[in-house]
Amino acid sequence: MVQYHLIATLAAGQQGGQQKSIFNRTHEQALDIASEFMTEGTVTTRWGNVTRTRQALEVRAFQTPGKYNKKSGVSFSAFAKGRRNVYARLEREAKERIPQNRIRVFVVMPIQGDLYGTQSQQQIKKEYDERFQVIEEALQGFDCVAIRIDKQQHLGDLVARIKSEIHRARFIIADLTDERPSCYFEVGYAAALSRPIIHVASRESVMDPGEQTKIHFDIHSNIRFFTNHEQLADEVSAAIEGNKDELLREPPSQVVHTSFTMG
Repeated sequence: MVQYHLIATLAAGQQGGQQKSIFNRTHEQALDIASEFMTEGTVTTRWGNVTRTRQALEVRAFQTPGKYNKKSGVSFSAFAKGRRNVYARLEREAKERIPQNRIRVFVVMPIQGDLYGTQSQQQIKKEYDERFQVIEEALQGFDCVAIRIDKQQHLGDLVARIKSEIHRARFIIADLTDERPSCYFEVGYAAALSRPIIHVASRESVMDPGEQTKIHFDIHSNIRFFTNHEQLADEVSAAIEGNKDELLREPPSQVVHTSFTMG
């Protein structure tokens, strides 16, 4: 029986290069995965005993005449040697399907640091990438998927993509640590669209360790401050749990109420 094997490159991780292998799928199952990635930019599959949805950067697909046995001792690259990536073909077929809508949550976060920069720059990038992973994990518990704009690799106008993702998001999680102007712009745009916003910030600056975080404007009273990743996860989960009726319900076709924010 023909089998499909899909390799998804995930957005999570310091380098955004973690991969998830999905072996031995039927044609229909492969189309389901392609449909989700094409419309939502995510993949949903099993991680151990848990089903999770993750933002993905790329999906490749390979077709073989039989199943791949991970216990055989043969690597998948050796098993599929010479096989072409057939994802484009699956995508063409998937375009005819009705997409499955998921709760997308846009994560506003400073795009700082440099993977190949100084040790300080590397640490800054690592910290914000790890924060995104923490937020992503917390959202999984509510059947939500985290979207961070710099984890996408599309060409085109960055600001237009940000606006598009905010439009698509059910609600926003905004990390306002280090007071980046771009983050305030995104929060302001989301507020203008009446998107609920959960504001968070670490008590200490990432750019200048030891410096206390300062928050501009009149949203400081709504900030959920944290000192470590465990507290960040707790604060995000508590904010969602306490406002599930507003955050997770299906939005009306036209928003007529004023925006609100949650600390």
